[in-house]
Amino acid sequence: MDIGIFGLWGMNIPVVTFGGFDYAFSEIGWRLAEQGHKVTIYCRRERYPENCRPRSYKGINLVYVPTIDIKDLSFLTALTNSLIYAFLRQKHDIYLFVNVGSGWHCFITKLLGKKVVLNVDGLDWFRGKWGRHAKFYFKSAANAGLFACDALITDAEAMVDYYKREFGRELEMIAYGAYIENSKDPSLISQFNIRPKEYYLIAGRLVPENNADLIMDAFKKVDTDKKLVIAGDANYDSIFHQKIRNNGDPRVIFTGWINDQDVLKELHCNSYAYLHGHSVGGTNPALLQALGCSNMIVALNTPFNSEVLDNGRYGIQFEGDVEDLRGKLQFVEDNPAKTNKYRQRGPERIREKYNWELITKKYLILLKEVMQGRSDSSRRIILFRIGILLALILVFTFIISKSS
Repeated sequence: MDIGIFGLWGMNIPVVTFGGFDYAFSEIGWRLAEQGHKVTIYCRRERYPENCRPRSYKGINLVYVPTIDIKDLSFLTALTNSLIYAFLRQKHDIYLFVNVGSGWHCFITKLLGKKVVLNVDGLDWFRGKWGRHAKFYFKSAANAGLFACDALITDAEAMVDYYKREFGRELEMIAYGAYIENSKDPSLISQFNIRPKEYYLIAGRLVPENNADLIMDAFKKVDTDKKLVIAGDANYDSIFHQKIRNNGDPRVIFTGWINDQDVLKELHCNSYAYLHGHSVGGTNPALLQALGCSNMIVALNTPFNSEVLDNGRYGIQFEGDVEDLRGKLQFVEDNPAKTNKYRQRGPERIREKYNWELITKKYLILLKEVMQGRSDSSRRIILFRIGILLALILVFTFIISKSS
């Protein structure tokens, strides 16, 4: 198969890395390529240094498209330019989109007769970083994508239930994967003035729905000499980010975005506990990475996080308020023997449900079904095309009648 992947920041390469979907499809993509399929990932040119834009990596073809690199336009301009390039220069068998915001682009691609698959990711119209107009766009894009695509994917059973309940559509559940890893060079974390098991860790984008501010407020009230390391950043600035950076607690360390995956791995493997405040979206790659690194996990109580942690078997969950989290953190701080038991369980969860070979196999089965004719949308698209044709005939008839 010839598979084009649209909607990412890009593929992870040694000097440029991203999280979320980009990490996931960097792993899935090279495994598909290894099995003989042609895979192309469309990348946002501005995110790669001029001297580091390889045309292929790990068997994946990389295409770099220009974007308007500001928060509200980067995704849409990159996606639009990627599709224009693909329609003019490529002939993909399958157009695989990520992010529910791709829905209108999925719709257009399907109208042009292509085979279209969408991984919806999260519920972007609930994300705090977006304004009213952006949230409206995401909701409308969701409806367009759900109408048009041959197959729809999400990464959590709770998300399958949500889309069935709210939109009446059946989605395939294919989760993310992770590696089981151990610390090999703990000296890599010394650059942040920390030592193994003497810090708590937050890893991910600094956006409101990830609740770094709530975690920081709770951490301030915990009786501990340990530090709080925040590994992540955002591609825009706001009052929210200014509040976080001006927190006033000398124990809080900001690393900024970390491109070196060996450093990020060592931060996970050597932290006392990983604090996960993500409230919107399905299965989160950072949470899986923490499990694979035998980390003690304290996560916000959401259906998606509960699904990964098997309702508390693989980590402790907290409610969305400062005092509850403070109590949970103090418990973790005061009971190192119990935290060690949680750490030992993490890798077994990755082996049984979240390994990359299993995830790639599920994608391959689904994509082959789409190639062989499976479609959740063909009848709707045919009826829609007929509707457009009838509407054009009516408009044309009306114009003729007025001119006669």
